[in-house]
Amino acid sequence: MNFNKETPDAKRNPEVTKVVTIDAKIDQAFGYIAPINLMHIFRGNTLIPAITDTSVKQGWNKAGLQRTVHFADGSTSQETLLTVDAPISFSYKNEWFTSKVLSMLLKRLEGEWLFTDLGNNMTKIEWTYRAVPTNLLAKLFVASVLMRAVSAMLGDALQIIKNDLESGELKAGTTWAS
Repeated sequence: MNFNKETPDAKRNPEVTKVVTIDAKIDQAFGYIAPINLMHIFRGNTLIPAITDTSVKQGWNKAGLQRTVHFADGSTSQETLLTVDAPISFSYKNEWFTSKVLSMLLKRLEGEWLFTDLGNNMTKIEWTYRAVPTNLLAKLFVASVLMRAVSAMLGDALQIIKNDLESGELKAGTTWAS
């Protein structure tokens, strides 16, 4: 379904990219994913707690918007929407982690989604997460341990999205209205 792809920035900062092809038109895929309810796709794993809430639930569609992301362990982060180029791409960053571990390891996480229309109702999606560590020791831990958990989290989230879009059974509450 998906695989990791390393980009030149990965040499500076650890990153992982997941790629998936979805049987959906590019407009439909972008329109579903950009405003998605994070609680629906980020269910947590052994290292990363599930997302339980966000402070902004509607209108997540313009660069510069910010929201607080709440995690199952009680910690939070600040997410900022950096770019929106519908239906081609959007990017964001997460920073100001209140988790003691994450705040010691990371300055921020950067996320980027790229959508490519393959024709025939097929869309290729590339989702990259890049970690900007606080120091060299943190970079070693982030690259060898944390990014594996991030990779698994992205893979799980993409599988949920793929199943939602391809089944056509989009449940209420999986996305926030614009």
